[in-house]
Amino acid sequence: MYNFSPRHPALASIHVQISGHLSHGSPWNGEDFSIVRRTRKLPSSKMSATQSEFDLGVSGGPPFGIGEYAFADAGNLEHCTKYLNQTLVTFGFPASLDLFAVDPVSIARTCNCIYSLLQQRQRDIEFRESSNEQRQRLQSDISRLEAKVERLEAQLASKDRELATLTRMEAKNTAALKAQIEKLQQERDEFQRMVIGNQQVRTQQIHETKKKEKEYIKLQERLNQVLMEKKKESRSGMEIMNLLQKEGRQRGTWNGKKADSDFYKMIVDAYEVKKQELMAENADLRALLRSMQMDMRDFLNAPNGLSQQTAVNEKQEAGSPQSPLGGRTDVFDLPFHMARDQIEESLRTKMASIKARMIQLQDAQKGAELTSEATERELELEAQLVEARSIIQEQASIMSKHLTKSEKPRRLSSHLDAEREVIHSASAEAV
Repeated sequence: MYNFSPRHPALASIHVQISGHLSHGSPWNGEDFSIVRRTRKLPSSKMSATQSEFDLGVSGGPPFGIGEYAFADAGNLEHCTKYLNQTLVTFGFPASLDLFAVDPVSIARTCNCIYSLLQQRQRDIEFRESSNEQRQRLQSDISRLEAKVERLEAQLASKDRELATLTRMEAKNTAALKAQIEKLQQERDEFQRMVIGNQQVRTQQIHETKKKEKEYIKLQERLNQVLMEKKKESRSGMEIMNLLQKEGRQRGTWNGKKADSDFYKMIVDAYEVKKQELMAENADLRALLRSMQMDMRDFLNAPNGLSQQTAVNEKQEAGSPQSPLGGRTDVFDLPFHMARDQIEESLRTKMASIKARMIQLQDAQKGAELTSEATERELELEAQLVEARSIIQEQASIMSKHLTKSEKPRRLSSHLDAEREVIHSASAEAV
């Protein structure tokens, strides 16, 4: 005998039915054994919930008949009735069914039980349909969520790739920025060194300028001292000369102080006048020299007049020299002993440039004369050539007239051709 305990109530009822048959000596055939075999196969099936039916009856299938899956027959009605009453009580249905009764109350009780079973069956069917619909909705939701999850996973993967790309770019940009910062720091350090060097040079130049100013002041003081000494020497010499001139006078008529002062005044006035004349003459000479240099510069800078190197030298000479105090002044305003060498060198350079310019002009003039002579010679030769051609044409016309009457036209024509060749060769040599 098969020993199993089914979990579903319907299977349990079938199991109880089979047990009742075996205990009470009810008949057992192959059809009843097929029910047991089917009950053993049901728990191991992997069918879906829509295909497995664990209820009192198969959905849409025909009810149990007398010949197919017989549960009750004429011999086990009492046991079947008892089993059905126990099962109905277990599942909460109205019990104490009396299938053999004839009174209306028992029949009504039986009808109520059957009606309750039908309602339960209807509720089971509705519940199954609603469960199927809900399961389908849940499956569609699951499919949609799975698609959404796949899409989100794809987005996450793309975002991860973008994040990796951005991370690499950030690392690259960070390295480039770091290199640029280091370069800028190096440039800043170099610039600071240059600034410090310039400040040191400026400080040194200021120190040298102050030193030169002090030397210039000392030179001025020394020059003033030398001038004062020279004035003292000249004054002592004038006093001696004055004394010598006074020796012929009488001692009683001498008035030394007034005469000496008048004499000194006259000498100083004459000296001042002479100095002013010399200064005016010097200024005139400086202006004349400056104008002469400007004229020479304009002449040398004229078109086709000066080479590039000479023009550069002139531009350099045109720049004003530097004074002892660092300013700029004209070379002709400097003292003669300071500007002598520079002026002489400038004048020598300009004279050399003028000589070269004159030689260039002479060569150009000679070339122009030769060109004009060659042109005149060509014109004369062309006139002679035209005249010779006219003579040749006249002679040819005369000879052609005579040849018509001559007996030997071939000799004459050959002679004429020879003469023409001679004339052409002569004219070609002349050209």
